[in-house]
Amino acid sequence: MEITRKRIRKDFAPLNAAVSLVCRTNGSPMTQTFNGKTGSYEPNRQLTPTVILPQVTVNANDGSLSSPYGNAMLASMQWLVNGVDITTIEDAPGEEAQYKWQGNYTIRMDGSNRGALELRRNVKVSEKFELQFKGVIADQRLGVTIPIETDTVTLATNDASEDDYAISLGEDTIIQYDPSKDRLHRYNYKVAHGLTTADPQTEVDVTDENAYRRDIPVFLYRGASLCTEAFTFKVYRVNSTTSFTLIDPTADDNELIEVTQNSITLDLRLITKADYLVRAYIANKEVARQQFSVNRLYPVYRIRTTNGTAIAPDEIERYDEAMVDCDGNVVECPESIIKMIWKTDTAAKTGVTHNEGGTTLFMLEKTGIGNTYTDDWLDTYIDAEHKPAHGIAADSSGNIYTDENGTPYIFN
Repeated sequence: MEITRKRIRKDFAPLNAAVSLVCRTNGSPMTQTFNGKTGSYEPNRQLTPTVILPQVTVNANDGSLSSPYGNAMLASMQWLVNGVDITTIEDAPGEEAQYKWQGNYTIRMDGSNRGALELRRNVKVSEKFELQFKGVIADQRLGVTIPIETDTVTLATNDASEDDYAISLGEDTIIQYDPSKDRLHRYNYKVAHGLTTADPQTEVDVTDENAYRRDIPVFLYRGASLCTEAFTFKVYRVNSTTSFTLIDPTADDNELIEVTQNSITLDLRLITKADYLVRAYIANKEVARQQFSVNRLYPVYRIRTTNGTAIAPDEIERYDEAMVDCDGNVVECPESIIKMIWKTDTAAKTGVTHNEGGTTLFMLEKTGIGNTYTDDWLDTYIDAEHKPAHGIAADSSGNIYTDENGTPYIFN
């Protein structure tokens, strides 16, 4: 006789998703140049296609996702050109082949490039197109779909009869920040908590490509040569396709540390996800612009408690430490990037909260542990989640707290 069955499912955390359009072909950007004398385009998309990727970043607080990259989960993909589905655009009769839509684009279906638009259409100087991507993410864990929609980006062509300026970044236009790999952050944390002494050479040694202090090389070109005219760079935070906020590097309330004629320096600890626009000005006139983005990663980690010793009858308190692994490596000072709440269960009490941090010291009396065989046990465990990006410490009036050197305090 079959007994009554009850199906129990895993309880997954909701999926958090972000998406932005990124040009993956540095040699074939979204803006072309047309040379009227030769009748040629630079670049010529018929020879060097432009690839625009809807970069999907996903995470779940329970660590159930093995990768933060979500393009492979895309479905019901749709590219819009000036609000019209690209697959429905009809070309004008007699239009030259290089200006046709049909036959001059491909929507990629392969893995991490899924959803990318490979574009082979040249754009006339008189034309301007707004591209947008729409689709859904299929979350197989929960059996649901999540709609996503990007802001628009512009396809346009400059006339080479005018001076052609361009900004070049010596960095990927999508900057990924993984706090678990940031040795500079860990060094600063140790110094602040008295775990090590400050040493200028050590600070230099740990400031590498994974550090939160990111120096992004930036160059202004006029034609094929570096610009020799007097110019300035300004950095804006992108709010939407038509809204931008100028960031003041001399202020203490933002992530922009410094802007020079050679580099832009950001504090990645203060950023969750943001898009930035760099503008170049000559004589107060904008001559070029370039966009890039920053994303904070949330890698999967594994946490273990380490104190497995039995409890003596006369003990009144108990100490334990957390061991955290990420990408096969032990995470040092994990409490600096992961919020860990220590809890206990006993026969008498469950879910008793003690403290937060990488270590714990709690009174056994608080746990409700007993003295008989049936109730003399104790389960110790940790509720954990990624800490968010840091924020600037300020009072209710907006006054920023600083140290004796005027450096703002940050916290998360």
